[in-house]
Amino acid sequence: MKAVFVTTPPNDVANVIAAWDCWNEVKSERIIFDYLKAIDNADIIHRTAAAKPDIIFYIGGCGGPMWLPTIETFKVLREMAPSINLIFDGGDKPWYMLIEEYRQQKCFDLQVTIDGRLDSPVDLVTTAPVDTRLFDGDSPPKDIFCGISGNIGRGDQRSKIINPLICKGLVKMRRRDVVGDGFPEHVDFMRRCQMIINTSWTGSGKTHHVKQRVFETGFAGAALLECAAAPTHHWIPPSHFFTYENGQASRVIKDLSTEEIVEKGGMLQEYVRAHYMPQQVYGKMLDRL
Repeated sequence: MKAVFVTTPPNDVANVIAAWDCWNEVKSERIIFDYLKAIDNADIIHRTAAAKPDIIFYIGGCGGPMWLPTIETFKVLREMAPSINLIFDGGDKPWYMLIEEYRQQKCFDLQVTIDGRLDSPVDLVTTAPVDTRLFDGDSPPKDIFCGISGNIGRGDQRSKIINPLICKGLVKMRRRDVVGDGFPEHVDFMRRCQMIINTSWTGSGKTHHVKQRVFETGFAGAALLECAAAPTHHWIPPSHFFTYENGQASRVIKDLSTEEIVEKGGMLQEYVRAHYMPQQVYGKMLDRL
């Protein structure tokens, strides 16, 4: 099945596309538009048509200062092949009005959020697909007790949790700028971790969702230390990961033994490999078309 991804350039998009490619014989094509400039809709239509897709995935933003493809462009693309609006933060309220507009205008065959928020107004709620290829094979020595690979801003909700832990020497952080270029290093770092702490805030900082990092942690064979407010328990049994309340992560990290962490890591790895392989995640979308 030939897929075309029409997307913005931000960093986690490349891995979601790679998660499609890792189980499909026919490599997808990606058409990137710059959301900070006026969009050439005719070019998007022309390049998509030239690719002769069997399915089209759109990954974009929810407005604000961004330029977005026109409603008419989405309708033309939908005539070429079944189309899916693949949303990273569909459970975040800034998305709600645009999701409804796309529904009213019949822009897509399916709108999907991959953030695990069950209250999202989309057609299908699921989780972020992961390219599992680099997680296979012998693992490097797990020489990092607790780590995190990702980005945090200045003064945001994530930095308030992670920065004090870094300062105390309880968490080692690898900053990740461009997933498409740095994903092998990201995976290698995660596989070195015995435990990975997650911050589950959405982009608006007003609610919580299920991060792709949660499933990467499982594929990496590490234990997960998750924010207690995250909806992760809807997707993974609570007995398979640790949780922390705001301000308590330091105590949890200090109190956990290596034996407890190894046990939880093994449980999580077994569960995600049984339920969240990329073909399973994408398969649920295809089944709804």
